[in-house]
Amino acid sequence: MTSLEELKTQQNEIREMSRALRNLMTPEQQSVGTIARITHTLLCDLCEKVSKHLAEEHEGLFPPLLSHGDQQVQNLVWGFINNDRPLREAFNHYKRQWLRDCNYEVSPAFLEETQQILELLEQRLELEDASMIPKLEAAGVFATA
Repeated sequence: MTSLEELKTQQNEIREMSRALRNLMTPEQQSVGTIARITHTLLCDLCEKVSKHLAEEHEGLFPPLLSHGDQQVQNLVWGFINNDRPLREAFNHYKRQWLRDCNYEVSPAFLEETQQILELLEQRLELEDASMIPKLEAAGVFATA
């Protein structure tokens, strides 16, 4: 099972990248070719980290929790599993629209959608921090991890 420390490390890495990207997502910053290329690389890396984080939750965290004796833990996990679908769909759409084939287009629509996807990601991390992790800790889930 994924440990609490691993989960928090993944969250922190994603959060740091997201914050750095938010600061880069201005027309002024993106008008500089080097910054635009760095931003594109960071966005691709962020998408990969998010995909790995969600996969780790689904493979290394959620399965043992679904068989946990505490119904509240099981309900919490099902809530996160159901919450993943819109997040995954949004990220997959974003990657297809803006990051495929290493084409990097800076436009107002790109800047706006990038800010939206970063906000969606931040909301998910906040939900994990505020709801999932404290409830799992209270249920003693990570005591043996």
